[in-house]
Amino acid sequence: MLITAQLLLFAPLPLFQEPVEPVVEEGPSIFDALVADEPQEPQEPQEPQEPQEPQEPQEPIVVEVPMGLEPPVTDVEAEALAAWLAEDGPEWDSPTGRFIRDMSFGLTLDLFAEFTEKEDSIEEFNDLRIRSAQINFASPVYGTGHAFATLDFSDGGNGTDFVLREAGAWIEDFAGDFVPGRMDAQVGKYLADLGAWNTVMANEFAAPSLDGVRRSFLGGNMVMTGAELHHGMPIEDGYFRWSVGLAGDVESQDVDGFGNGLDSSGPAGVGRRGFSNWAGTARASLQLNFGSGMKGRAGASAYYAPEQPLFTDLGGGSTERLDARNTLRGFDLGFLWEVPDSTMSHELSAELWISDAEFRSGPGTLADDESRGEWMMYEFVYDASWSAGALLSRNDVLGIAGPIDNDASYHSGFVTYSVNENNRFSMFMTHTNPGYVEEKFFTVGAQWVFDLGAKRENSIARWH
Repeated sequence: MLITAQLLLFAPLPLFQEPVEPVVEEGPSIFDALVADEPQEPQEPQEPQEPQEPQEPQEPIVVEVPMGLEPPVTDVEAEALAAWLAEDGPEWDSPTGRFIRDMSFGLTLDLFAEFTEKEDSIEEFNDLRIRSAQINFASPVYGTGHAFATLDFSDGGNGTDFVLREAGAWIEDFAGDFVPGRMDAQVGKYLADLGAWNTVMANEFAAPSLDGVRRSFLGGNMVMTGAELHHGMPIEDGYFRWSVGLAGDVESQDVDGFGNGLDSSGPAGVGRRGFSNWAGTARASLQLNFGSGMKGRAGASAYYAPEQPLFTDLGGGSTERLDARNTLRGFDLGFLWEVPDSTMSHELSAELWISDAEFRSGPGTLADDESRGEWMMYEFVYDASWSAGALLSRNDVLGIAGPIDNDASYHSGFVTYSVNENNRFSMFMTHTNPGYVEEKFFTVGAQWVFDLGAKRENSIARWH
């Protein structure tokens, strides 16, 4: 840049100019004598010219060149090239360069402390732990959509585990004007569109912990590796959307479970499946706006895996694998009332899940069982700082059939203070009933969640 600027500054001037000598008339020459006899046309008399004063010699122009570089070429072509390079013009930027330059990332920390008098309590209680240290990435893919990834270092009470929560890309509005509304698709590893809340992670959930129904039936958040197609369109006084997905790998993620829930052997079981053990999902939801800040939502979801692998540890380093059928059906309702001319709002959510799945009933033997679970959550938002709510859930313990009492439950009440949109603190009290012949217990605790940088934005909107 130094060379270019100095070339442009001194380009009209030569690098060195000789001093001009004074003009002195010379005497007649032999040539003048030879042509003197030829007739000459009369010439008009010329006015005498004033003698020119001699010019001072100019100092040579010095161009500074950084050490190690060749001196610049100062011909006409080089000067024209330098002038063209100095002009402002469109710069070519590679897709990879733009992807990296426009990437956004952030960190979300979820600090959790829960205390109980339960006998033989596991390590997740009576301690302060980093339940989640989540790193979020997102970047636009120009002309296509955007890519996303979420990495997590989490502690379920038995040490820190690294979990790739999600990683993939959205192909946005690819159908254009060929279909009403918009058609999108996501590919990669993603939180499946099941119910209204599966795409919401634990640190984004209003209650401190997930409800017992989804922890039992879905293993927490159900995550699939495959592709999912989405279509949404506004209708009169509302919004309608549906989705279908196909995956070759399914896992469950529960930040409060042993190993993050990834080693679960339940019907929402975990482990690489391959396309020979495929699984499919479907969901449809309808939202209606009633006016005066009131909205209602109803939805239905389904999950089907014809041969989901179940692994049973037989001891001595031996593991038994059985391929079991798993079917889930879910129904969800939602109601939102934003109080006019105030900062207050009320939101009520409810879900019903029915599991029709095969379980290991003995060595090499599968049995069929249908179970049901339901949960609801109410949240009252007073203003931008204060909110409170309660969560109630009850479910059949999976894999226990017969006349015995196989109910389990999880209830929670919580109060939240938000310092700002990136920093919130909650206090809560819970009651847990793990099920048949298991000890019931209370806990009290606190949660602190704060964000640094960009938040995760891959959860599907419950309200449109």
